[in-house]
Amino acid sequence: MLPEPLNTLVKKPLLSLYILGSLFILIGGWVWWAKVSTNPQRVFWGTIEQSLATSAVTIEASQTSTTSSIHQTVQYSFGAANITHSLTTLKEGNTTVVDELIGTPTTDYTRYASIATTQKTKSGKPLNVASVTGIWAKNSTNGKGQLFSQATLGTGLPIGGIAIPIADFNQSTRGTLLQEIKNATVYEVSYNTVKKQTVDGRLRYTYNVAVEPVAYVELMQRFAQALGLHDLDSLDPSKYVGQSALQMQITIDVRSHHVVTASLPAAGATQTYSSYDVPVSVTVPANTITLQALQQRLTALQQ
Repeated sequence: MLPEPLNTLVKKPLLSLYILGSLFILIGGWVWWAKVSTNPQRVFWGTIEQSLATSAVTIEASQTSTTSSIHQTVQYSFGAANITHSLTTLKEGNTTVVDELIGTPTTDYTRYASIATTQKTKSGKPLNVASVTGIWAKNSTNGKGQLFSQATLGTGLPIGGIAIPIADFNQSTRGTLLQEIKNATVYEVSYNTVKKQTVDGRLRYTYNVAVEPVAYVELMQRFAQALGLHDLDSLDPSKYVGQSALQMQITIDVRSHHVVTASLPAAGATQTYSSYDVPVSVTVPANTITLQALQQRLTALQQ
């Protein structure tokens, strides 16, 4: 056994080495995070993978022209209840219509939340919209609904598509789709032009992305089939041969690997993403009429 003074002298260098080693580990971890985990290419593909393991999302989409505009908020979630809920505001001239939709894989529910218009009946009287607003209509075709698939596939959005497919797949399906996306070069990303900015203390990257139409259509077909949806089965990807790539700007939160916004400047369209993994909380309406009955009431307004 070492004498006490000598023993103390031996322990002090060992303690110093231990502290120094810990500091090297901490510094090394920080360097890894700064250089590797924030690498733009790693962040982009990490976001694609994350999107395929997401149980819920809210998408706000808008598109404007010189005479009209549309703004849509769509929520959908997977799990115990596969369900979607959306609000759409359409403005055209002096008419503004707010439409509310709820969809499940088997049934669609729709109602006009509000209608404001200067249009008149054939006799010149103001339209009385009380008979059609706030009335839920229920519709199901062969035991299937359309609204849930439109939300998850993005076909109901203004530009008819979703920037990056979002669903909650198991690891095997997720890995297969991710590899197919890479192999088909669905997204051609310009990593040299990535714009970096900090918003509310969080680092964001904005990418210039070219989306190849044929590869994108083929991807969405496989994506739909993986979800058990067959709405896109009859779509022919060859019809898109020769079309120019869609030029998009996609902004991603670096830490969470979540898409924040996706815009298509040429179409004047923007999609905003939020509330990841927050399930839809709406309840399907108990009192409904048929969709045909609602359409008949709408037609009768103009008489």
